[in-house]
Amino acid sequence: MVLHRTYMFRIYPTKAQEMTLCETIETCRRTYNSFLDDKTKNGTGFKDQRSNLSRRRKEDKYLKKVHSQVLQNISSRLQLAFQSYDKGITGYPRFKRTGKYNSFTYPQATGFALSNGRLRLAFVGRVRIRQHREVPGKIKTCTVVRRLDCWYAGITTEIASNDKGDTLKLPIGLDLGIHSVVTLSDGTQIPGPRFLAKRAARLRTLQRSLSRKCPNSNNREKARLKFARAWRKVGNQRMDFAHKLSRLLADNYSPIFFEDLDIRKMTGNRQLASAILDSCWGMLRRLTASKAESCNGRVMLVDPRWMSQKCSRCGSIENPSHGTRTFSCRSCGLVLDRDINAAKNILKMGLERARVEAGPLPTPRVGKSSL
Repeated sequence: MVLHRTYMFRIYPTKAQEMTLCETIETCRRTYNSFLDDKTKNGTGFKDQRSNLSRRRKEDKYLKKVHSQVLQNISSRLQLAFQSYDKGITGYPRFKRTGKYNSFTYPQATGFALSNGRLRLAFVGRVRIRQHREVPGKIKTCTVVRRLDCWYAGITTEIASNDKGDTLKLPIGLDLGIHSVVTLSDGTQIPGPRFLAKRAARLRTLQRSLSRKCPNSNNREKARLKFARAWRKVGNQRMDFAHKLSRLLADNYSPIFFEDLDIRKMTGNRQLASAILDSCWGMLRRLTASKAESCNGRVMLVDPRWMSQKCSRCGSIENPSHGTRTFSCRSCGLVLDRDINAAKNILKMGLERARVEAGPLPTPRVGKSSL
């Protein structure tokens, strides 16, 4: 089985290189809007758009300064956007205003090269890169991303995976929550990081400062950047937490059973939306699935209904009050933490589903939790 993995590295362009990167992104944005307008009004196919790029490059001096494969990738991005729209995943593709198009991609290795602490980008030059880890496998694509005042390069590689499953891992059920962001069926509880709550006062101060600035002034732009950097800090903390926790889960457990929660619908509750997003449930589930795949493990989703109300020992249904943190079963006398009881139910239901789909699981290694 072939896996594709993307590794993000910080790059440090010079002033001249940064200006070239900004001009490239702006040219790509205008080209994207032009392709979308042509598709909407004239129904021009994506293959025709790509084939007409050679003629357009001869007529447009800005297109001449951008690698041809980068321009072709813009049409591929738009094609993916329309495919998502046709499947009902996203809305109709929109025109990108300034600041809403912040990346471009070299789809083949002929447009870039990575060597000796430098990333060579066609039409840009050799850019200094902080390569903090090796890039395994065959390098396929490179995406340059602008995030406020920082630049990143996403190197996508193709690696071969051993199809043999790891028989030494313990199956585990995970209950996602707010008080404890993850509760494992073996009794381990990981408290929520609450990154947003810890920086809420700072964000409120920056928001008030931004609202007092005059529109279109330099001071307003400086305040906007400060506010955006503070939010970026929260996002980076959430990502770091999710990466580390998902790595521990993928390395020590398989299969891993999550509740199939509709997170987007749950965030419609205004009282819980901020806490749910701060717990990064969706990010954790997605990263765990990705890392488990590379470790020959599995992540499976189970029906979340009755997980908190069902007794994990006898299966009877109880109705504890919303604020109660302890589950008490009147049938068998089980008294257990509510989240641990739910995690055990998730594990039990997940194992039943796994046996139906793939037969009995191998005997796991028995040991203490590594978390």
